[in-house]
Amino acid sequence: MKKTVFTLLIFVFAMQVSFAQTEKYTEAMKSALRALHQSMAGEPKRDELLGLANRFERIASAEPTQWLPRYYAAYCYSSLGFMGEDMLEKDQMSDKADAFLKEAEALTGESSELWVMKAQVQQARLAADPMSRWQTYGTKFEESLAKATALDPNNPRIYTLRGTTLLYTPDQFGGGKKMAKPVLEKALEKYAEFRPETELHPGWGKEQAAWMLSQCN
Repeated sequence: MKKTVFTLLIFVFAMQVSFAQTEKYTEAMKSALRALHQSMAGEPKRDELLGLANRFERIASAEPTQWLPRYYAAYCYSSLGFMGEDMLEKDQMSDKADAFLKEAEALTGESSELWVMKAQVQQARLAADPMSRWQTYGTKFEESLAKATALDPNNPRIYTLRGTTLLYTPDQFGGGKKMAKPVLEKALEKYAEFRPETELHPGWGKEQAAWMLSQCN
């Protein structure tokens, strides 16, 4: 009887510790996500994004079984891949994003969200040197979005990225406002129906799609 009670007490204590750790993780993520949303709502600043990338890295280090902090670290670094002072720095940011995406995929497996983020990294690499990288990273970008679509055709971030790329692609190469507009409109339709799995899961992109659509008009 004493052994049973002792075992039960150990179990209850372990559950309390586990709950406290989960609560601590959730609060850390919610706080970091609020800061990320605030940063991305205006014109993102390089130093802010670097700080947020480091913040998600620290959460990832403390939570070796969680894929979401790695995903958001990749999101920050892929965004920084558009901001570097030169091509070397931009590629270094993209390399870091890729590394975190590999860790995230090892934890959760393939998902539409991870393929979208891979596409964003490829978009950043392409933007670093469009003339010489279009064939390589333009193709990889489309392949990643195709895989994301196959896994979840209702993911609005697919259409946000595709519409953004079309908007900045010259008309003579199949892009421009006319081509981007219906894709971005579709993105906003998808956002209207989209509900993240939890408050920590990806939900970004609506403001970006709306702003890009305003440029088409």
